[in-house]
Amino acid sequence: MRYLKDYKGYMESLVINLATALDLMESLNIWHDTLLDAIGAQKVDIFDVLSLSKDDYRNDKLDLDYLCGGGEKDPDERFVNSLSSIKMKKSEVQNTEDYETFLNKPCKFMFIYGAESNELENPIYLMFQVWNETADEWSPAALYKVNGDAKKFYDKLSSKTIEIIDGDENYIYTTSNGNEWTLKNPNKENDFWKKVLRKEDLQAVVNDRNVSITII
Repeated sequence: MRYLKDYKGYMESLVINLATALDLMESLNIWHDTLLDAIGAQKVDIFDVLSLSKDDYRNDKLDLDYLCGGGEKDPDERFVNSLSSIKMKKSEVQNTEDYETFLNKPCKFMFIYGAESNELENPIYLMFQVWNETADEWSPAALYKVNGDAKKFYDKLSSKTIEIIDGDENYIYTTSNGNEWTLKNPNKENDFWKKVLRKEDLQAVVNDRNVSITII
């Protein structure tokens, strides 16, 4: 990966200004809206667009696993037939918990394509669900028009890279598990910003210095 000297102009980044003693990992959590914004997602009426009956699909049935099948369950035929009738097809259901991510709560999602397209092409719609911690259940699936490159959705979902601005210098760190962070511009290594930092060491340095952090 090619690292730029300065990410301040990267408009799709999320900048976090940290106060002393603020928990770093908690601050790095991103909201699911960040994923939707990455593709310019525009919410549309799921019943009108996908030709679904409101009587057949009340909230408890607007669940991706219910619609598409899971385990020994077969896909809901009415849903599949509705997609077919409007010349659409679906991808597999994916769960954000299957990714290494900064996302702050589980989500399920599925892309919808034109019937003649392949999944290397950009999808037309995104079906998306968020885990509701208060109700201890999945929120009803919502439908979004995709107005951007779906690759940006996955880039934001799987991003585990941050840029730290300390004074006039920037330090790019990446991690695979959140516990160990590796400096990606090692020419800038110094007494504070070492080549490898454990989570607690990174937290200590952040607490001691006036820095801002950007999720790349």
